[in-house]
Amino acid sequence: MNVGDSLIARKLTRARTQLLLSQPFFGTLCLRLKLITGAVPTMATDGQRIVYDPAFVNSLQPAELEAVLAHEVLHCALGHHCRRGQRDPRLWNEAADLAINPLLVANGFLLPAGALIDPAFDNLGAEEIYARLLQKNSGSFGGQQTQSPQPQSSGGSAASPQHGSPRQEPPKPGPDNQLVPQEEGSAETSGGGTPSPRPGGFGEVLDATTEDGQPASEAEKSRQQHEWNIAADQAVRSAKACGHEPGNLDRSLSESRETKQDWRTILRDFIAARTPSDYRWNPPNRRYVASGLYLPSVEKAGLGAIVIGVDTSGSIGEHELEQFAGEISAISGEAQPEAIHVVYCDAAVQSSQQFVPSEPIDLEPKGGGGTDFCPVFEWVEQNGIAPVCLIYLTDLCCHSYPPVPEYPVLWVTDSRRTAPFGETVRISVD
Repeated sequence: MNVGDSLIARKLTRARTQLLLSQPFFGTLCLRLKLITGAVPTMATDGQRIVYDPAFVNSLQPAELEAVLAHEVLHCALGHHCRRGQRDPRLWNEAADLAINPLLVANGFLLPAGALIDPAFDNLGAEEIYARLLQKNSGSFGGQQTQSPQPQSSGGSAASPQHGSPRQEPPKPGPDNQLVPQEEGSAETSGGGTPSPRPGGFGEVLDATTEDGQPASEAEKSRQQHEWNIAADQAVRSAKACGHEPGNLDRSLSESRETKQDWRTILRDFIAARTPSDYRWNPPNRRYVASGLYLPSVEKAGLGAIVIGVDTSGSIGEHELEQFAGEISAISGEAQPEAIHVVYCDAAVQSSQQFVPSEPIDLEPKGGGGTDFCPVFEWVEQNGIAPVCLIYLTDLCCHSYPPVPEYPVLWVTDSRRTAPFGETVRISVD
């Protein structure tokens, strides 16, 4: 280790020590992460290590360095390294930054200049913000894909790439958003040293890996996230004992622990529960005949009408609509409803469609104004429809709800909000 590296190492040690003293929640968790140098533009973590560029660390003021370390810690505490799935790595990083940076500010950290903060995303999780950014890039209802948003940076937070400093197999972000050894002589950088920094980004989150650096399996990701959940709980208790309880983190930490249920299964179960059924002895239940048992079989009759409300205020993107329509088509073939009425509504009902049983559902949304949930329920009453259930696809960004109807309601949403009545299920973009 040369003199410069030694000074950088001491700077990092001082920053971690200060975190322990002033922000024990972040300081305790930071000790779980090994600090190593690497060919990254700023910092990056995979849940086991924090990889940093010495030039970037050297460019930061002590308070900024503490904030960047806390930023990486919060990525891990919220399981961002285990939750990306098939999402675009760059856009996932932007979404994760927008989710945690306001929390860091609320806890008194001084973020580097140009940090990604947007009040429009306050109190939203990374998945929900990602869906919003993706929709913004694609445009509502069939727009063309554009490049990822490029938040403007003031230029003071990202250091210039370091040149001429040889290192042995420094890691760098690979194509799968993981740390892989850099081949000697590699030039995939902004000048031959390190990759170009992401505008507004000063601490990346990479995908989880095993101890030997291989991509983590889903089971391993689940194990690592569980371990971080436990560590975060312990760190919260420790910080409380020191009189330094972190602020505004309870909701984010609890949401990261939520059991993820398949929205398709919930949707099917919701409709299946409305399907009339009865028992009959002729024919008997074939499942048990071979065992010499004659038990009644279940006879299912067709459903009545189903009403589907679609929020066309611009809050639901084309991809969510495609998934939703495909699932409703499949369920229609199984449940054989009398009819499916699809009602498109923003601040008012804009149009409607009607589908017969087993007919493929091709949604043709119209609208784009504000949001009001009442008109769909009023449309049902005005058209004399007595639905067996109503399913509403929306982001729940509205407080105008009708009186609770007599029929069951299922709200399908890509947000973390919950409707005041009925059941709420969260759709996830594949």
